[in-house]
Parts: sequence; C-alpha cells; structure tokens
Amino acid sequence: MCLPPWLHWLDECPSTNTWALQSLDRLAQGDVVFTPRQTAGRGQQERPWYAPPGVLTASFILEPLAPPELPWLSLAAGLAVIHAVEDLLPLPALALGIKWPNDVLLWGRKVAGVLCEARLPKAVVGVGLNRQVDWPRVLAGGTMDVSPAQVASLSEVSDTPPEVLPLLTQLRDYFLQAHGVIRQKGLTGLLPQLRQRDVLYSCPLVVHTSDGMLSGVGAGIDAWGRLQVQRADGTVQALSAGRVVRWEPSRRWDE
Repeated sequence: MCLPPWLHWLDECPSTNTWALQSLDRLAQGDVVFTPRQTAGRGQQERPWYAPPGVLTASFILEPLAPPELPWLSLAAGLAVIHAVEDLLPLPALALGIKWPNDVLLWGRKVAGVLCEARLPKAVVGVGLNRQVDWPRVLAGGTMDVSPAQVASLSEVSDTPPEVLPLLTQLRDYFLQAHGVIRQKGLTGLLPQLRQRDVLYSCPLVVHTSDGMLSGVGAGIDAWGRLQVQRADGTVQALSAGRVVRWEPSRRWDE
C-alpha cells in the first residue's frame, strides 16, 4: 500500500499520543500517527484506555497553538470526527453528537473519544474511533467495564464501514479546517455547530468536578468551551473541566 507522506504507520505501539509526543521534533502540521494495534492507550486524567480490534487509533499534529486554544481542541476534534464520518457513511441527521468535553456519540452511545495533549506550540490530538468493533464478543471477555448500551461502532451502520486510509484522510482534512477556524475566530466560529450537536443540552445531568458533584440541567456550551449547568435554583455555573457521570437524554434515539 502506498502511504501519503504525512502518515506515520506503526504496526504496533503502546500509544499513538505517547509516540507522537516523544517524536514531536520530527513531526509537523498535518502529520498523522496511526497504529492498527495500540497496547497501552491513555484516556482523560491518565486513565487506561483499551482499544479492542476494530478501533481506529490515531494522533494528529497541529501547530501553532496558543495556550488559550488548547481546551477548545477536544470540541473541535469532535466536530471533525462527525464531519469525516458523515462524509463516508449514510447517516440520519444528528445521529452523531458531542458529549462534552471529549466524546462523540452515535445514537446516544460512545463511538469515539478524543485526548488532546500539547508541547506548545504543537498539539497532539488523539482519536479512538470504533470503526468495526464486535462489542458483544469484546464485552463478553470481561476486559472492559461497560455495557452494550454505552458503546457503538460504525459497523452497526454499514456492513462495510469506511476503510482506514479514507477515514484518516477525511479526519486530517477536517482537523486542519477546525484548527484554522480556531486560529482565526477562536471557538466562536464553531459554536453554532457545537450547539447543534450538544447531546447534553436541556438534559438532567450530574458532573464530577474538583469541588464535588454538581447536579442540574445542561444549558449549552459557551464561547470558551465550558459546559454550562443550570442548577435547581436557576443559577448557571460554567465548567471548564469535569466528568459527566450521569445524564438523561432528552430524546429517544429510536424515535
């Protein structure tokens, strides 16, 4: 297979993000690190991230990046994943959505996750996209503590999900576009799309923050990429970090 010059294909590695961070001196804007076998992936807050067979694992290099722009990349990356998948798969409108701060959902179930790291002015955006995962078989093995109701795969949409190279090409193109928008307009240039895809909007939820648990209703994403939560007393709190531990979708995905 003839590979494009921007693609660094590793037959196996512990983590594409780790490899990219260790190799940043020889990586440039638009370079992509990919492996079909990631053995020690990392998620948010250094939690282990398991990539079973059929998960597309890749890291994308973006530069330059200023410190205030880094928190916006996860949301921008989510949009890039959505647009790339929609270009290659026939999907109903809004079947894909963003769950703040770094997940992409397919019909309410996680189909992709994002991990952004930086050694400024360069950023590494890692993506794990469930391209062709046999979840019943994987979960039966007991390796992951999730239920089938929480995860999804593109192979549910089509018996022949997009091949790896076309997916990487589309993802790269959309990452570069999103990076350009952020550089010119900040997150404001992406806000209409983000708010349209925000699956937490108007949903009852509970967020684990550094100050404890916060309960309320999703009130949208603001211009700084923060999740706004409306409390029971009507006040709104904007969160720059946190983990949504429980939420109740405002719509049924089988309707």
